[in-house]
Amino acid sequence: MAARRNSRIFNERRDILHSLDDNELIQRYRFDRNSIVYICGILEQELSPITQRSCAVSCVTKVLVTLRYLATGKFQMCNGDDHGLSQPTISRVIFQTLDSLTSHRILRRFVTFPVQPQEIRRHQQRFYQTANFPGIVGVIDGTHIQIQAPSVNEKEFVNRHNYHSVNTQIVFDSDDRIIDIIARWPGSTHDSRILTTSGLCREYQLKFLTWLSHFSDT
Repeated sequence: MAARRNSRIFNERRDILHSLDDNELIQRYRFDRNSIVYICGILEQELSPITQRSCAVSCVTKVLVTLRYLATGKFQMCNGDDHGLSQPTISRVIFQTLDSLTSHRILRRFVTFPVQPQEIRRHQQRFYQTANFPGIVGVIDGTHIQIQAPSVNEKEFVNRHNYHSVNTQIVFDSDDRIIDIIARWPGSTHDSRILTTSGLCREYQLKFLTWLSHFSDT
């Protein structure tokens, strides 16, 4: 006699995007409705389910789940209770959405360092108007993103503040937009090493050598 297959139980999923107003969405997800819709639009290609069978998770739900996790650091089980999903599904959804957000297509669209002379001059003018400091294209700094202790090379990720992190180098432009980011070095890595091994540093070293050669010729 064949074993009886247990029927799957699906939790009720709320239409959060339309049941909360903008203030409530911002409190819980850090974005208003229009911004969330915009994020869903740019990720729809990667996150939309191929099929609607078995209550497939929509792109909107995937984005909301991930934003809630990033905004609050809420436990995945609690996040699942809020959105009507199981904890394993929450884990998969967050991984998939973050993978899409950090894809080359998305990064190339939103994180680009100015290379055109006109664009460079515009940022230099904006920075000069702000701080009376000439020739500035971007503002650079490092920040430590706290992580759980990894299973491989754990000690390398302990920073000088004695917690595990990824040391991240970020460059902002005159409009407070990220134009360059490196987020792959263990927390123990010194800021200067990240800078000197970056493509940005090599690019400016090349520009300096080109300028120096031109100056010597004249």
